[in-house]
Amino acid sequence: MSAVSPGTYQAFGMLLSSSLALPELMPADAVPLTGSEPLVQLVEADHQQWPELQASPHSTPTLQLAPQQWRLELEGIGWFRAIGGERLEWQRWDDSVSDRDIRTFAVTSGLGALAIQRGALVLHGTALERDGEAILLLGHPAAGKSTLAWCLLQDGWRLLSSELVALSPDGLVQPGMHQLKLWHDAAMALDLNWAQLPPVRKGLKRYALLAHDLDCMSQPTPLRLIYALNRAKEESGKEDDPEEGVEVEKVSIRASPNVSQTNALMRLRNQAFQARMYRGMDAEAQLFMQAAALARTVPLHALVVPNGIKVMAESLKELDLMQPESMQQRRENTAEDAIND
Repeated sequence: MSAVSPGTYQAFGMLLSSSLALPELMPADAVPLTGSEPLVQLVEADHQQWPELQASPHSTPTLQLAPQQWRLELEGIGWFRAIGGERLEWQRWDDSVSDRDIRTFAVTSGLGALAIQRGALVLHGTALERDGEAILLLGHPAAGKSTLAWCLLQDGWRLLSSELVALSPDGLVQPGMHQLKLWHDAAMALDLNWAQLPPVRKGLKRYALLAHDLDCMSQPTPLRLIYALNRAKEESGKEDDPEEGVEVEKVSIRASPNVSQTNALMRLRNQAFQARMYRGMDAEAQLFMQAAALARTVPLHALVVPNGIKVMAESLKELDLMQPESMQQRRENTAEDAIND
């Protein structure tokens, strides 16, 4: 393929041509292309020209779904439509809506819908690479995925994708979103100059670290391990509130033994990127088969993350997330030493 234009990007196994600049994604010229990649179009359109949709029962007033069709209407933001894995259209609510507001939904829900339509397994998580292999961090929005990812990036890891992760049928993690979103308190705790970071959305105290602030991986990477994140306070019941004088439990990051395939399958299904989209686009069977195959081939561990960002960063110095067995052995040795003492 010849040199690509500035509006051409590579993400989630797709070659994208966009009329809107997308700094969250890597330019297509960052990776070698074979010349056979179909070009997925991201363009502005008039939503009033869209044909009527026979919506699935899984649709909502804002989200309209049908096989190979996804539509989103957000008051004050705009309208979005993904079609057949080949095209993503968008329209602003009015001229006051910024490009960043449009991108917030286009490069997450919109590209996620396209990737599902194209047959990828799309999970809500963050993937990082080291030494040619990847790990996948799964967890709910407050589990600490972005903060943990930032700490790992300071220790030689590279970011493959954040927020949503697409796996190809051959088990490779596709490079995707090259940004991290951090809340104000996390940016402060990590000593970042938050005042110089762009807000994710106007009026929201959450900031975006883009590719130029991060070490990113631009090649599809085989997945070695999956971690399902849990916060330590969910187990201990203690709150992380040193300003109130509450004792904070100093829990190091620790990994469980390998989770059973059945439990791994359930966790993976629960972490599908917007499971309603799978159901509404008639792709739930696709999700089940892909999650089951992944559960059979890639170990999943539960990872307990300590409260407090400083504690988390310190804990990472004592472990290797590529070697969860060594974490388990170290914990058993520590317990045995305590008994012998």
